[in-house]
Amino acid sequence: MLPRRTALACLARTLLVNAAVTARGMQLVGQLYVLEPALRHLYPDQEKRAEAASRYLVHSNTHPYMLPFYVGTVLSLENLIAAGSLPGSTVPVVRQTLGSTLSAIGDGFFEGALLPCWALCCVSLLLCELIAPALALTILLFAALLAFRCCSFFYALKHGMAGLTGLKRLNLINWAGRIKLVNAALIVLILWQLAPREAPLSPWDFGILSVGALLCAAWIVGRWRLPRIILWLLLLGALIFMDERLLGV
Repeated sequence: MLPRRTALACLARTLLVNAAVTARGMQLVGQLYVLEPALRHLYPDQEKRAEAASRYLVHSNTHPYMLPFYVGTVLSLENLIAAGSLPGSTVPVVRQTLGSTLSAIGDGFFEGALLPCWALCCVSLLLCELIAPALALTILLFAALLAFRCCSFFYALKHGMAGLTGLKRLNLINWAGRIKLVNAALIVLILWQLAPREAPLSPWDFGILSVGALLCAAWIVGRWRLPRIILWLLLLGALIFMDERLLGV
């Protein structure tokens, strides 16, 4: 195992990986920066260290929030390679598949479900002028994200490829689907909060219409593959026109 100080150095550097993203190699430069403390410890000989680094001189990209798990898994393999238990050719085979898999999980759970849920919750709270709860929620989720990054890194570092079984047990993809249902309910709540109180329709009638509009939007997106941003622009435009009394409801 790596010394704790070296492992913590690699973990801290994962926060900076996207500072060196390039169009050609994506996270290539940042990844080498993250791995450098560990490679320097595992391969004191400069030639062997250069050979180990050359395994990562290829296009590399994964979700930033899943990067600690990725790095922990790769370093676990490098530990075995440095000890002579695995050939160096193992890393290129695993690295590409692992990066793509973790990227899909990160995009689906964090970008597609959790971050929108946080944003919608904050919008709803701010519309009620509840600034302190919105700030507390933001701090809580930020702390939880940091905890996830740290725990996933050390778990992968300890278990290596077997850590994928533990990640699978978290069932993040199915949790993403459940959170998206919550997001749909939050959208309806926000529309109800934005409903003009002077309109002929009551806020409850407006809420019912919002639910219907949401179901129709889901059907349109699923059937016609219409970009969701277009529906959001139409909705926001309608709300603005209603607020300016340019559109009667």
